[in-house]
Amino acid sequence: MEIYLILMAVVVLLGIPLIEYKPTLMKKCIYITVVFAFMLYITFFRYGLGNDYYSYIYIMRQVDSASFLEIFSLGYETGFIILTKLITIFTTNTDILFMIYGLVILLPTAYAIFRYSENLWMSTMLFISLTFFYCSLNFIRQSIAFAIILLAYRHFKEGNHFRVMLFIFLASLFHSTVIVLIPIYLLAVAIRVTKLSVAIYGLFFAIIYFFSWQILDIAIVILPQYKNYINLDFIQNGFNPVYIILPTIVMLLALAAHFTGYGKAYPKESSIFTSFAMYNFFIWLISTKHFVLERFSMYVYIMMIFFLPSIATYYRKRLQIYLHERKAQKAYAEGKKIKRLRFDITVDEYIRNKRKSNVEATAEEDIVTEEVEIDEKEQQRLDIIKDIIGEDADKLKSAINEDSSDREVIPDEKDKKYKSDERYLPENYKYRQKKSDNKLISIIKHPAVAYSVFMMVAMVSCLWYNYFGLTVTSSGFHGAVPYRSNLPFYMEMTTNSESEKLDNKADWLRKEKNIISYFYKMMKCEDYTIFISSKGDTFSGLNDGAKSAFSHLGFTNLANIKRGENFSAIISGGEIVYMSSSKSPLYYKDTVNGYKVTMKSESNLSSIVIGAKDFSLNEQGINIVVLDSKNNKVIDKVRFKTYYVMLSASR
Repeated sequence: MEIYLILMAVVVLLGIPLIEYKPTLMKKCIYITVVFAFMLYITFFRYGLGNDYYSYIYIMRQVDSASFLEIFSLGYETGFIILTKLITIFTTNTDILFMIYGLVILLPTAYAIFRYSENLWMSTMLFISLTFFYCSLNFIRQSIAFAIILLAYRHFKEGNHFRVMLFIFLASLFHSTVIVLIPIYLLAVAIRVTKLSVAIYGLFFAIIYFFSWQILDIAIVILPQYKNYINLDFIQNGFNPVYIILPTIVMLLALAAHFTGYGKAYPKESSIFTSFAMYNFFIWLISTKHFVLERFSMYVYIMMIFFLPSIATYYRKRLQIYLHERKAQKAYAEGKKIKRLRFDITVDEYIRNKRKSNVEATAEEDIVTEEVEIDEKEQQRLDIIKDIIGEDADKLKSAINEDSSDREVIPDEKDKKYKSDERYLPENYKYRQKKSDNKLISIIKHPAVAYSVFMMVAMVSCLWYNYFGLTVTSSGFHGAVPYRSNLPFYMEMTTNSESEKLDNKADWLRKEKNIISYFYKMMKCEDYTIFISSKGDTFSGLNDGAKSAFSHLGFTNLANIKRGENFSAIISGGEIVYMSSSKSPLYYKDTVNGYKVTMKSESNLSSIVIGAKDFSLNEQGINIVVLDSKNNKVIDKVRFKTYYVMLSASR
């Protein structure tokens, strides 16, 4: 868990000097490089996070043993299977496999955030706290798909249908579920978000939610071939309702922004992404009854890492203008200089502006502030606003001095359906306190309040959600918590830290289901005597991470075991006192810590007799018996399926 908390601290603490204070292209590049390098480090050296981790090892072995033509009959998406085949041509090392998968996911994500985000640290934090980073550690194919979708953000925002469909097609080569994005996107473009449409959506969502079982019964009648699916666990059960809290907050923030200033200033992108927020809420709502649907939310939910920072930046710009105008008025009265307020722009805007103007300029010149002189007294108000946004004087005069009722609502140039009200654009923003407003209304309307409330609700809710997933739930997000690493020093550090806090280590061992973590833990149990005996295949399921850990712990025979070999070992006081491996049956008989012990390891037998009783589970794989020598009691009996890539435990 600590590694995730450190990551979030790095995201925020680096964001202050590099993103919040006089941002430049170089600072942004450094920020993204450092933060995502840390994520890549976590990704590269993880081990056994979630069931899918082992599934991808199994897939890799399938692909490696198949010819190039045979891989297309394995049942996986074309792009993913080709990528995996290309990797296996050069290596079958599982650590390198996951390193490459991590690069394919995180590099496009880093590039998309760097280029399109209006607030890099906030987008990065949302990528983590909305659980997409955790997802990338387990659901690899789907994570590659949403990384591709992220690259299409600008085209979603602009409603470029052809390019959106092209990116959806590319993403579908890695996970077919992304196809759900086609109807969602078309609906978001076709149906504007209005108070009426929101009410209709709410009614529709309620009907689907309360009558979901009846709808499934009808679906089975129409499609009887899926009848057996209805009784599966992922249809019958749903998520804890607590998981709907954050999608609900995100939707409410989006709706609040849409029906206030942001939605009036940028109606097209606000309508599209507010629709996404509502669809995401609906999918999560249904997932509280049928959790299989949760994965379909990812492709719309991922857009919130751009949309929420865009809303926050809008409110922040309004606050900046308000504060700068007050500062300019004071400076004029004192006859001093002020700095022109120049809004930070996205890297995409910088690139497009540079192409358009075809003028060479440094990133710093386009992003940082510059000094200007206050002009003549009779031009005070006009010049103050000029100093704020550096626009044409006549345009500003008409835009600001006219009464709000006379301002024109202008249509979007590309889409007449969406009408932008220029009064609500940040550069035209003017905070006005009406005489009819009471004190409470004045406070609510204040730009500082709007920005602060939005940021507080958005970030506090996300941080709470992470606290819940990292500390309260047992398995965390997408099976990625608690974190495990294949680095020996990390495993040693975490194991030592945990063992020092324990008085009784029995439950500590009994609850462990991961073979590497179990081996590290049992070596810290000085008061226990541990007996290991194999039965049958001890080779086929072992991967490079497991072999590396066994070698580090001193189990060299197990780390280098060959197909058809048997294995047995005894650990006493945290030290290996006996270890052997051979293709011939292994037989051991001696007195260990005052106990008469007989062990057998054969192709069809595992026996661990202590005294007169055989405690071995006698199942295929590695059988382990843990004896508490002080209390004269066997405290754990476990079998690890070393013949299967998941290396799962059974007791």
